[in-house]
Amino acid sequence: MPESTPETAAVTVAEISTETADHAGPDTGFKPVKRRSVSAQVFSELRDAILTGRFAPGDSLPPERELAASFAVNRHAVREALQRLQAAGFVRVVHGGGTTVLDVRSTAGLDLLGHLARSGEGLDPMILRDGLEMRRCIGVEAARVAATRASCEARNSVVAAAAAYDLDDHPDADRAFWLAVVEASGNLTFRLALNSLVQAIDSGPDVMDALLAADRADLLPHAPLASAIAAGDAELAARLADAILSQAVDVWASLTDSGRTLDPVTRGA
Repeated sequence: MPESTPETAAVTVAEISTETADHAGPDTGFKPVKRRSVSAQVFSELRDAILTGRFAPGDSLPPERELAASFAVNRHAVREALQRLQAAGFVRVVHGGGTTVLDVRSTAGLDLLGHLARSGEGLDPMILRDGLEMRRCIGVEAARVAATRASCEARNSVVAAAAAYDLDDHPDADRAFWLAVVEASGNLTFRLALNSLVQAIDSGPDVMDALLAADRADLLPHAPLASAIAAGDAELAARLADAILSQAVDVWASLTDSGRTLDPVTRGA
């Protein structure tokens, strides 16, 4: 193989650039993506197009060849992105029959929350409300169940997690506390649902900082809830958990206009 020289390298780059320009695709509305994480970027673009309603349930996505040309990527990257979309419940891919958009409300799982949070359109206020209400439901029931059947070790972990709110070097005390409560409940589905909520929260830190400020500041102390779980008082634990977790729901209501818009303080950058 001949050695590469600056001259041959320049020619190669020029040829690639020319080839990319020559293969500019039809006007599908998509733009070429960067070469970094190509299939992931194609996935994100198509996901956002579906979540924002640009492609409605029942619509067909453009053929692989057109998508590859529009994004200026190879068909393998497009195919990989479509496979990810199918696995996530966004589309149905039929070999030789195209790609059909599905109704994600009927086909997707809890992981959809993370996708909605990462969508280019930002966090939908109603999705925020739904997530906060789900967080409350899981937390209340997890506290009730933990008080009923948690091991002594798990109860002690909950008490220790509540004490961490007073530590300046534990900024994630609120997350750690509720993880301890859910773990103490011994319910795997609670934990999986919480994982999806945590992913969504991490996708919108500015918004969630405003909504969860009272929880994280221990405004309604978590120690009595931990004590109720440790003492096996299921009803008291559920009642205290409901009061604590309702704070974020109430803040959401105070910062929205009937769920249509969020106050700018919660919108982030």
